[in-house]
Amino acid sequence: MKLNGLHLKIIALILMFTEHFGRYLGEILPNHFPLYLEYAGRIVAPIFFFLAVESYFKTSNRRQYIIRLYVWALIMQVGNFIISQIVQTAYQPEHFFPVGQNIFLSIAVGVSMVAAFEWGRAQIGLKKWSGFALTGLLAFASLLTEASYNGLAMLIVFYFFYNKKTVLYFAYAGLCILFFLWGLTNLEYFWEFEFQWMMIAALPFIILYNGERGRYSLKYLFYAFYPLHIWILYFIRHAIGLNKL
Repeated sequence: MKLNGLHLKIIALILMFTEHFGRYLGEILPNHFPLYLEYAGRIVAPIFFFLAVESYFKTSNRRQYIIRLYVWALIMQVGNFIISQIVQTAYQPEHFFPVGQNIFLSIAVGVSMVAAFEWGRAQIGLKKWSGFALTGLLAFASLLTEASYNGLAMLIVFYFFYNKKTVLYFAYAGLCILFFLWGLTNLEYFWEFEFQWMMIAALPFIILYNGERGRYSLKYLFYAFYPLHIWILYFIRHAIGLNKL
């Protein structure tokens, strides 16, 4: 069985929705169930970053692709602020927290880093070092986004081993092992918080990827679904008063 890009996106979309359902409406689910959804959700970000690198190499217009990522990151950021303000004003929750997710920004900064690196590598003299300096600056900036060091590490693996699939698989597995070892340093919270190593579950899906886009792109459906489902779940949480339980 092989999976194309559309298959991977649908898998990521379903797991992303269930994870966020558990995060925002977990109190109505059986005990520990939201945590299990978090575990399964570790598959999502690797698929997103893997496909982002695929898109970077296969798009006909890299500049347009990067601009599109930043546009959606801006839409997400503005929407997060607006929906948070509406909820705070309308429901005045006892334990208020604004919407903070924005994977678009993590991917946009990461792909920009790759573009800066490639540009710098193709230059000579001062331009080369300027490109590498910009690469370092963007790498640091990526640490300040939602995906942080996880996203940066994954993107580096997926980019540098793009044409070396077997090496990529082992490098990604090694990255997950490093996360596992890091989690062991905090055994008290290992199962509740230090479970990034469960990203290893994304590896079979990456291995099964056949390099094809799929029959349908549905590009903007996936772009729109990410912010909309988060905003809706966030609104429902406060509308039914879960923050007051």
